[in-house]
Amino acid sequence: MRTQLIYKNFFIYCEKNNTGFFTEFDEGINIIHGKNTSGKSTLIQAIQYTFGINDEKHKLFEILDEGVIFRLDFVLKKGSNDENLTIIRDNDFIYIKRENLPLIKYSGIGANHSREHVLLNENISKLIGF
Repeated sequence: MRTQLIYKNFFIYCEKNNTGFFTEFDEGINIIHGKNTSGKSTLIQAIQYTFGINDEKHKLFEILDEGVIFRLDFVLKKGSNDENLTIIRDNDFIYIKRENLPLIKYSGIGANHSREHVLLNENISKLIGF
């Protein structure tokens, strides 16, 4: 069964500076373009970090040092089934809200081999199907 993730929007908020970033994605093809150092790679790295990929932490050091919170809303398409999901990452915590299901919280996911991080990886793999 083919699985698709269709990003709806991505929000980054820094309470410390009262600043944020918000973008919406079209359901079709989205092209990220701009001059060098305009933030194209940072956007992709921030989305990966939101999913719990800690390898991106060192690349996002300046942003993470500000204590930001990331929120990604997307649709998970599996065959003919569509499900709305939200993932929120706040440093060592990830919250996953699936449509019509209780909120799931993972704490202490800052280290790649922590118990919670391994559980998060297993659950996302099952959810997405890889």
